[in-house]
Amino acid sequence: MFQVKKLIEHAYRTVPYYTNIFNEYAIKPNQIQSFTDLKRIPYLTKKIVQDNLKDLVSTSYNRDQISYVTTGGSTGIPMGFYRDKNSASAIEYAFICKQWERTGFNAHKINKNAILRGNIPSKGIYEKVGNNLILSSYQLTDGNMIIYIKLLEKFNPDFIQAYPSSISLLSDFILDNNLKVKLNNLKAVLCGSENMYDFQRRKIERAFNVRVYSWYGHTEGCCLAGECEKSNNYHIFSEYGYTELINKNGEDVTEENGIGEIVATGFNNYVVPFIRYKTMDLAVNTNQICSCGRNYKLIKRVQGREQEQIITKDKAKIAMTSIIFSQHFNAFGKIRMMQLVQNEVGKVLVKIVEKEKLNKTDLNEISDKMKNAAYNRIDVEIKIVDNIVRTKSGKYKFLIQNLNIS
Repeated sequence: MFQVKKLIEHAYRTVPYYTNIFNEYAIKPNQIQSFTDLKRIPYLTKKIVQDNLKDLVSTSYNRDQISYVTTGGSTGIPMGFYRDKNSASAIEYAFICKQWERTGFNAHKINKNAILRGNIPSKGIYEKVGNNLILSSYQLTDGNMIIYIKLLEKFNPDFIQAYPSSISLLSDFILDNNLKVKLNNLKAVLCGSENMYDFQRRKIERAFNVRVYSWYGHTEGCCLAGECEKSNNYHIFSEYGYTELINKNGEDVTEENGIGEIVATGFNNYVVPFIRYKTMDLAVNTNQICSCGRNYKLIKRVQGREQEQIITKDKAKIAMTSIIFSQHFNAFGKIRMMQLVQNEVGKVLVKIVEKEKLNKTDLNEISDKMKNAAYNRIDVEIKIVDNIVRTKSGKYKFLIQNLNIS
């Protein structure tokens, strides 16, 4: 609670937005003595940050001490804010390294890392930068993947850092062609920045014969959570920030397998404090205690974003994972990439990049199972395409939700 009190006091004294909010709600910093008291403070939303950024910057910082950063806009609401130019990156890296220690990563020695994320090589499809082998996520063609595998074997990394979607495509190629990748030093595949789905995890671990570790975080730096060596549950770093799981009625989610939005208060950004920040990310609660012995609150998984829901004909919301990933499709073996697009209520466009030619039976299976999962409250259109475009940061979105679902 010390970290919360310190942040609240700083925000009240030096951040005009919070000075005004506290006064409006008749809250004094010394009245916030518990996490229950913290709930007196209204939520901070992405729109509030967009509309009030000037007043959210602490007056205790000079212009030359801060840097401007932006989020990727994967929620449909791109956002910019400020953080400490000198310390933000170092603090973030320290926490990431602490998390990766569970995988055998040692920040005090030289680790060779292959990186398949949003990094763009200065020219071509790869480059070596220090002890890192950078592979482009934007050019994952069959021909290039053969080159990537040869590069990986020659480089022999200790770790592969990747977007799940990128390393999943490479894993597909390895498994489909029955290749045996020889990476004698590889300890783990480290995945983040996108949701990790069970089908992806299984493929990656089969292809590379090591454990996949996934973590959750965001640019705003309010919540950081990751798996340990004992389980696939996400351990929330209490030193990094305070995290609440809130249901649609504004109540704490306490039941096992209950779903709520991650609302987080970050401890490391005093330039623009994020207090009770609504992330728009949905997570599945668990009350389990991990056998690893770390005393962290656990969540089973990040379910996705609010934006990753389909709106049915009767205006109900259904998670994309329920329509796609909770089912078994025989046709999945013939699909290289898939993306859902919703432009109209009750209608879903399914874009598919084929690995093998889909016949009428395959197409009907995909359509029928999606409709059945939604209790026939959606219409499904399937479109075969040559490619699915990634975001500017190299991420791959399973759902493009163009409706306002707030």
